[in-house]
Amino acid sequence: MSTGEKLASALVLNRPDWLAEMNYTLAEAIERVGPQWLALIPEAARVLNTKTSTSRVRHE
Repeated sequence: MSTGEKLASALVLNRPDWLAEMNYTLAEAIERVGPQWLALIPEAARVLNTKTSTSRVRHE
């Protein structure tokens, strides 16, 4: 993965610890990802959250 992809993943998955491990602040990560990718992050997080919730229901 590129640095931008890693940062986007950390933002989507709400993992500030990953940002810290890469020595990026939240503001720096947002700037590095850029406005086009940043606009997609909320929807990607919702999709992942929905898939995770659906998966949990099936396994319970």
